[in-house]
Amino acid sequence: DDAARPSADYNVVEAEPGSVLSDLTIPSGPTATPKEAARDDSKVRKTSTRSAPARAAAARRDALPSIPAGARKAALPDTLVPQLATLVAEAPTDAGWIYEIKFDGYRLLARIDEASDDVRLFTRRGNDWSARMPGLVAAVRSLGIGSGWLDGEIVVSGAHGTPDFNALQNAFDSARTEDIQYFVFDLPYYAGHDLRNVPLIERRAVVAAALDRAPPQERVRYSQDFDSSAKELLQNACRMRLEGMIGKRADSPYVSRRSPTWIKLKCTQRQEFVIGGYTDPRGTRSGLGSLLLGVHDEQGKLTYAGNVGTGFDDKTLVQLKGQLAALSSSQTPFHKLPTGVKGHWVKPKLVAEVSFGEWTDDGRIRHSVFHGLRPDKRPGSITREQAVAPAFADRADSDEAKTVTRKIAKKKVAEKEVTSTGAAQPAPKPAPPTAGGVKISHGERVIDQSTGLTKLDLVRYYESIAQHMLPHLKSRPTSLVRGPSGIAGQLFFQKHVDTLRIPGINELDPAFLPGHPPMLEVGTAQALVQAAQLNVIEFHTWNATTKSIENPDRMLFDLDPGEGVQWQQVVEGAMLTKAFLDELKLKAFLKTSGGKGLHIVVPLTATSNWDEVKDFSEAVVVHLARTVPQRFVAKSGPANRVGRIFIDYLRNSRGATTAAAFSARARPGLGVSIPLAWEELEKLESAALWNITNTLARVEKLRVDPWAQYKSTRQTIKRAAQILAR
Repeated sequence: DDAARPSADYNVVEAEPGSVLSDLTIPSGPTATPKEAARDDSKVRKTSTRSAPARAAAARRDALPSIPAGARKAALPDTLVPQLATLVAEAPTDAGWIYEIKFDGYRLLARIDEASDDVRLFTRRGNDWSARMPGLVAAVRSLGIGSGWLDGEIVVSGAHGTPDFNALQNAFDSARTEDIQYFVFDLPYYAGHDLRNVPLIERRAVVAAALDRAPPQERVRYSQDFDSSAKELLQNACRMRLEGMIGKRADSPYVSRRSPTWIKLKCTQRQEFVIGGYTDPRGTRSGLGSLLLGVHDEQGKLTYAGNVGTGFDDKTLVQLKGQLAALSSSQTPFHKLPTGVKGHWVKPKLVAEVSFGEWTDDGRIRHSVFHGLRPDKRPGSITREQAVAPAFADRADSDEAKTVTRKIAKKKVAEKEVTSTGAAQPAPKPAPPTAGGVKISHGERVIDQSTGLTKLDLVRYYESIAQHMLPHLKSRPTSLVRGPSGIAGQLFFQKHVDTLRIPGINELDPAFLPGHPPMLEVGTAQALVQAAQLNVIEFHTWNATTKSIENPDRMLFDLDPGEGVQWQQVVEGAMLTKAFLDELKLKAFLKTSGGKGLHIVVPLTATSNWDEVKDFSEAVVVHLARTVPQRFVAKSGPANRVGRIFIDYLRNSRGATTAAAFSARARPGLGVSIPLAWEELEKLESAALWNITNTLARVEKLRVDPWAQYKSTRQTIKRAAQILAR
């Protein structure tokens, strides 16, 4: 339009970082604003030798920001997996969030090793792109901020002064990367310390101060944040043709996984798709007509998702045609290709970023626009992106939540600066950490001496795994294992609400267990976090739901190895049990116990009563023990199962409970009960591979949910009992 200016003359992200708020009034302003020196447009200072930046860094060392409370001394790691944001359908309504521009670029992490004067630039997949951006390497080195890991986004500004993804790709294609800028928004490691458990807003204050003190230059910038209404921010971002906003909990730690404490708010629907083919061009168009796109479903199969035929220039069309021709295939990569879809098929190796208007009922996108290829994304990881509700968005703003940002924001960088006499100001007492709006008391208390894991680590785990765990908890009576003194102290098993009332946990109908106080149900993420705050370590559930409390909807076999039983024997025992259940025409699912054993879970249509299910499960175990007596035993007790596996069928009694999927266990290491695919079992080295530190990473790396068919399985024990009786 007439108001457009070339990016060389005007860059909206640099010149007016607050312009996204052009028609808003923000009383408090940005929460962590760097001084104007950090936004100066002068060139990078040239250095002819290594010693110059080293001397400059040494001269400024005493002036660099001090280490915030909560940081731990740690060596600089060689690699770092970035934290990822979760797409949400609407902005959260509770307090304690800050918002940044969602840049239309590539995620980039910078590793700075001051001792060896080595700077490396890594993509989110861990690819080293240092050689592709030598100018940016020099710019990061010139900061002189010491050793650490920076996290941010690289962009190139387009004609309107806003980040332009196509311009960024063209910069790489032409090997002209001097226009690339790096907007830094986090600092997980700094000056020999691990800052990941430091609240986000304090980490960002350190970033702002470090960049403020760096030599003036134009390549590395601070990603400004805004403490204002998310709805108004997003409206203004969309008006300015930005991609959207990123929301972050002000008190959140840095975690190497996708987390609900970082959220994406998009102006339009936009995501990555796998390219499975293309059509011929029509008329005067060259190269190709459109790209045929797909996403992976829950079973990992590539499903057709429509096509995109706009957003290309002539050069891109020719380049794409050449790349796709090299991947030519005689077979379609799409599972169950819809009738009428035709084209030239290719191996599904390339990923395209596409914006679109909507998804149709049959799973296709409409009004699509191509934005570029994504070499930083793995084709096998591409699925349909589903927006979720923001964490605790329905929670009313409490006084506690409203003060989260306010309290931490008062810790200005100036409070951490060194005085003119060289004496450091005493660090203020940090505000208590929160998770999902819940204040965590004594979060620093170590609950597992073998690993050093703390109460806060456990709370953060349950906060992050909630969406995966809740389907296994909802509508089921749940018992809690509490450890106020950690796993080495006394543990308390709570079934009812009489001993301790936990906010957010539901009281069930007393008629479910006459003569006793009401049982408990953990049905929300907030309840899960509240329970962990009150020292709950384990969650155990019934085999029936409140919809039909007298009719179990699952049957469970707990393989409990006795003394002297090796892991390989447990694996073989599970396979033998599955083989027998297969003969009985019963589909079974597998999970680890979180300890030494395995759980085999058989979903049922809730028609049989408790006695029928228990009696049948006992008959199955007795049959196995008689058939393979050297491997199995049907009687409990340590003396009965030395060298053998007790298959515990007593878990199928009314009122009995079993550790829920994704529950931590109150044992050294804080292991977790993990759903598995049967195909994984043979190569599994132990049932204790996963704990509260690595479970979410496993879940997010899986292309297919190993229990994807659990909910849709329909079966009863009636026919199986007839087969067993023959």
